[in-house]
Amino acid sequence: MATVGAERGDNREHPVEQEIQWIQISEREDDFFALGDGITRIEACTKSGMHANIPYVRVWKGDVAVAEFCQHQIVGVYFKESK
Repeated sequence: MATVGAERGDNREHPVEQEIQWIQISEREDDFFALGDGITRIEACTKSGMHANIPYVRVWKGDVAVAEFCQHQIVGVYFKESK
């Protein structure tokens, strides 16, 4: 059975379908990126590693990527509530 992720060529086991609202990058309360204040998009992506693809999260301000975090550097990913 094909999934939406598989149809777009995404071979991750559990592709992210929801919009990401914010990510926490350390245990400190103020160490996060959230939509708003210039942040226009936070997206799940992958990069090729030596032996496998590595999940990343990329943070955008308009058309410019301003930050990128490997999943191992992220404390939490929070999704936008469905309407």
